[in-house]
Amino acid sequence: MNVGCVAGYLALCLVAGILGRNRRIGFWGFLFCSIIVTPFISLLFLYFASMRKA
Repeated sequence: MNVGCVAGYLALCLVAGILGRNRRIGFWGFLFCSIIVTPFISLLFLYFASMRKA
């Protein structure tokens, strides 16, 4: 694997974490979920996740 692929993968994981910061499991939950699974499945889960109650 080259460095560009790894950097792109981690960038997508970071995007999933940032988009999930107002969701129930938060930034760190979505970041680790996307690193372990894949960012695409994490983003799909993000679409269906409920918003955090204020």
